[in-house]
Amino acid sequence: MRVVVTGAAGKVGSVVVRRLVQCGHDVVATDLKSGQRADLCDLGQVFGVFAGADAVVHLGAIPAPGGYPPEQVFANNAISQFNVFEACAKLGINRVISASSLSAYGYPFQHRWSEPLYFPLDEEHPLVPQDAYGLSKAIGEQVAAAYARRTGGVAISLRISTVVDEEYLPRLVEIVRGKPEAGASSLWSYIHVDDVARFCEAALTAPVEGHHAVLWTAADTIMDRPTDELLDEWYPSVPRRPRSDESLVDCARARAMFGIAPNFSWRKA
Repeated sequence: MRVVVTGAAGKVGSVVVRRLVQCGHDVVATDLKSGQRADLCDLGQVFGVFAGADAVVHLGAIPAPGGYPPEQVFANNAISQFNVFEACAKLGINRVISASSLSAYGYPFQHRWSEPLYFPLDEEHPLVPQDAYGLSKAIGEQVAAAYARRTGGVAISLRISTVVDEEYLPRLVEIVRGKPEAGASSLWSYIHVDDVARFCEAALTAPVEGHHAVLWTAADTIMDRPTDELLDEWYPSVPRRPRSDESLVDCARARAMFGIAPNFSWRKA
């Protein structure tokens, strides 16, 4: 399968490219920094890179709001998302996996404190973003859904949390465990970059139809404290449903639709 990977020079994109190549796919790596360069905010350039592709893994975006003015975060992420799906629709590319985020729910970068309606968080929970980044991801999912309605193609919006690798994991642990409130809005969740790559590879060939938003985080929290103890301290009034693991994010849909579960846990690292 000929697969275009956008954001291919990034922390996630580079690992996804490597895995897809190892799995035998013909990968076109595009990024503003290296590989086949293309500005995703320029629709003409997107058409040029996507021509002849069978599928797209869209990871090219500003990955967090820090360091950029909010109008730039929103404009870059929303326009690039639209251009990717517009090009796929017109070129007849029938499968797109795009990076959404736990931020689409609105909690990680919220300006005013708010809380989920229940735990664990699942795909049926409303998206209530306040910030430019979370809003760009929520709107990006609507763009993906519109593409699926328009073309009959497959669109997977991958709701990932804080992405870690061997280098970043110790830093995250030090930050969040030293100041647990720093991780409360993201529900102390995380996902290893290798697990993100595994999901992208599986989603390229899974027998699914239409648009699906899918949560994908590790099965535990980044904390070394019991999850209920964390909830008692930071979310005492939020109703709790039975959990299958320590995470406050329910990844049952990913397991059911794609037959995979995250492998990585800091407890095994």
